Amino acid sequence: MRRRLTLLLPALVGLAVSALAQETPDQQARRLLEEGQAYRAQGKLKQAIDNFNIVVSSFSTTDSVGDALLEIGRYRMEVEGDAEKARASFEQVTKQYARSDAAPGGYYYLGLLILSRATTAPELDDALANFTRVATLYPRSEWVPRALAASARAHRRAGRYADAADLNRRVSLEYPASDAAAEAQFEIGRALALQGQPRVAMEEFQQVRNRFPESPWARPALERTTALYRLFGGAKPVFALDAGFSLAGGDVLKDVKALATAAEGTLWVASEKSRSAVPFDSSGKAGASRGVEQPRALSLTPAGDVLLAGRAAVRVGASDIRSFTTPPDKPGAEAKPVDSILAAAITTGGSVLVSDEDRGAILRYDAKGQYLGTFPDAAKRKVSRILVDGEGGIVTLDPDEKVVRIWHETGRLVRGVGPAGLKRPADVAVDAFRNLYVADEELGILVFNPQGQLLATITSPELKRPKAVTLDATGAVLVYDNRAERVLRYR
Repeated sequence: MRRRLTLLLPALVGLAVSALAQETPDQQARRLLEEGQAYRAQGKLKQAIDNFNIVVSSFSTTDSVGDALLEIGRYRMEVEGDAEKARASFEQVTKQYARSDAAPGGYYYLGLLILSRATTAPELDDALANFTRVATLYPRSEWVPRALAASARAHRRAGRYADAADLNRRVSLEYPASDAAAEAQFEIGRALALQGQPRVAMEEFQQVRNRFPESPWARPALERTTALYRLFGGAKPVFALDAGFSLAGGDVLKDVKALATAAEGTLWVASEKSRSAVPFDSSGKAGASRGVEQPRALSLTPAGDVLLAGRAAVRVGASDIRSFTTPPDKPGAEAKPVDSILAAAITTGGSVLVSDEDRGAILRYDAKGQYLGTFPDAAKRKVSRILVDGEGGIVTLDPDEKVVRIWHETGRLVRGVGPAGLKRPADVAVDAFRNLYVADEELGILVFNPQGQLLATITSPELKRPKAVTLDATGAVLVYDNRAERVLRYR
C-alpha cells in the first residue's frame, strides 16, 4: 500500500500543476484578487496589498485590474492615510476602467476621500458630484445605495438635515437588503435630532432596532434613544446621581485636569498627580496609562483616537507624540518652541489646533506640523478647552471671558454661550445632538441646547466643585469633583 501511495503522489501533484497551468490569465487574476480580499478581511494587510499589486502589474489586460486598483486605493486611504495616492488610484479606475464593475466604486471612494476632509461648500459639492455620478452613470450598480447614503452625509455636514433624512429614507426603503440600509435608518434619526425633532428621531432610532436587530447599528440606536429620552422624554430633563458608580484610582483621581469618553465607552482620566491619562473600562478597571509632562486636556480625534495635551507636547493615540514651534520673529533667529500648551484638538479637515498660554492664541498646524497661523483670527484668547463635535464644529472654552464658542473650520463663528449665565466655567462637553454641557465650579453642570437656551442644571449635595466633564454614549454625564476628588455619574 505504501508503495502504491508513493507512486500515486507525484501523479496527483502533476495533475494539480497541470490544472493551474490550464487557468486563463483572467482566472488567475480573479483568484489573486479574491485571495487578496480574503487576506484583507482577515487583517493580513501586507499579503492583501501584495496580491492586488500583482494583479495590476502582471495581469494588466484582465477584467480584475479595476477591482485591484480600487482595493489599492482603499489601502492607501484607510491604512496609509495617503490621500493623494489614494485619489490617483480611484481616478485611474474611473478613467481607464469606466465600463468595469469597479468604476462606480471609484467614484464612491473619490467622494468619500473628498468628504472626509471637506471644510467648505465647494468641497462638499465636489464630494456630492462624485456620489451623484454613481447613480447617474451606473443606476443598477450595487454601489448606488452606498452613494446615496454618502450623499446624505454630505448634506448633513452642510446643515441640510431635511435633505439628509430624505436621502437616507430612500436608501432604507428602496434598498432594505443593502449593506447601507441599517446605517441609513440610523442616520434618519440623527438628522431629525439635529433638526430639532427629538421625539420623531427616537421613533426612527427604534426602527433600526425593529428592522435591523442584528446589525451593528442596533446598539448605537438604543444609546441615542436613551440620550434623547434623558433630555426630552418628560416635561423636563432629569438627571439623577448614580450611587452605584465609583472609580478606585488612587493618585489618578487627584488633581484631575480632564475627562474624555472614547467611542468604545472607555473613560479616560488625565491627572496632574499621576502625570498621565489612565483608561477605565465599564467595570472600573484601570488600563495602561499614557504619560505626558503636566497633562492639561483631553479630546478625541476624528478617527476616535484619544489626544492628550501636555505642557510642551501633544500625544495622539498610544505613541504619536508631537511638539510644535512658531516661526522666528526676525531673520536669522530660531523657531520658537510652544511649551505652554493649554489644550489641543484635531479638526475634521485634518488641522491641529493648539492653544498656547504664552502667546494667548490658538495656533493652527497642518497634519505634518507646518505652522499655518492663528485660529480663528489674530485676537488674543486664553482657551483652556478645544473639542470637535460630531458635525465638525470646533468648541472652545475661554474661562477668563466666561464664554463657550462654536466655530466653523473656516473660522466663522457659529454660536456661543456666555458670559451671561456662567460664573466659573471650568470645562465643556458636547453630545451627538450638539447640546453643550458646561461644568461651572459654582453652578454645577449647565446643559444648553444648540440655540444657547438652558435646558437643565445638574447638581446634588455630592457635587461641590465640578472641574471636568464628559458624556458617555447614552447621554450619562460624568463629572470630576475637585473637592471630593472623585468622579460622579448622573443618568
